[in-house]
Amino acid sequence: MGFIKNILYSVSNKGMLSLVKKQSIFPYYHIINDVNVKHIKHLYQFKNVQQFEKDIDILLQHYKPLNPEIFINSSEKMKIPKNHFLLTFDDGLSEVFDIIAPILKKNNISGIFFINPNFIDNKNSLFKHDISIIIDTLKSSKHSEDSLTKIKRLLNIESTSSLDQLISSIKKTKHADKGVLKTIANILDVDIPYYINNQKPYLSKSAIKEMMNMGFYFGGHTMSHPRLAELDLEEQTEEVINSIHWLKSNFGIDYSFFAFPFWDKGVSKKLIERIFQYDDKAFVFGNSGIKKDIHSRIIQRFSLEDPSKETEKRIVTENLYKFYNKVIGKYKIRRN
Repeated sequence: MGFIKNILYSVSNKGMLSLVKKQSIFPYYHIINDVNVKHIKHLYQFKNVQQFEKDIDILLQHYKPLNPEIFINSSEKMKIPKNHFLLTFDDGLSEVFDIIAPILKKNNISGIFFINPNFIDNKNSLFKHDISIIIDTLKSSKHSEDSLTKIKRLLNIESTSSLDQLISSIKKTKHADKGVLKTIANILDVDIPYYINNQKPYLSKSAIKEMMNMGFYFGGHTMSHPRLAELDLEEQTEEVINSIHWLKSNFGIDYSFFAFPFWDKGVSKKLIERIFQYDDKAFVFGNSGIKKDIHSRIIQRFSLEDPSKETEKRIVTENLYKFYNKVIGKYKIRRN
């Protein structure tokens, strides 16, 4: 959380939730697991099963579950009912089938799962997951000075840089530099394709089909999870539209859901227009908290993933931040 949200979190309390819960909310997660898996552990913290089940209990105590069916074939004037919640999950990790789906099904809760088709069936890996695997190797194993020097040279940092500085530089690697990550992995003798094939961190097509049969919904999340700001408009459009179309062509669904990877800050009005030109009934999901966007079919979400934050206080904080943004004139998102 940012500076202002941290202040708001510090002054919030659980009892305030009853005052703000009329606002429907759209929390998101990536993964739930009792194991700190290598491909995630150096990127962000996440909740275990017990913590997620507690989240579900809290949400059901204060809100009603919203079925994504409400968005399908909805009219332009459709309004989201008050005091509801809808859970969404990004990146198409295997835990959504193995762990999350059974918990949701047990509680009669649906949800939307946003996937990157390039990683389905574990044929490839997301570049940020490569980064986490590489960092885990650097932290858990000793490597020769020659190997470390080669990597530092590759990253254009000083040969005297510390391990922490080296790791910080690796974390800044961009989607377009996946080849650099492959070279680093080779230098460290890390077989990422073997890890992906052995651990199978991503969903399979058969798992997606089974989840759809269970009553869950899926949306695109770009083909390969780039930071969209690093691409031109044509590349952005291909990544977005192709990920939605992949689901339609592989599973015969007739709806269009999409969630932006990383963040939606800076996403242009032109890209939004192209999504709705593809399907004027599409729904798009961002991650800017509780805000109003330029189109009624853009829904903003916030994360409940951090296990160090109390869930009730996190929800209250997002609502307080909404009021703060209204005061300073930033509640309505502006897109160029």
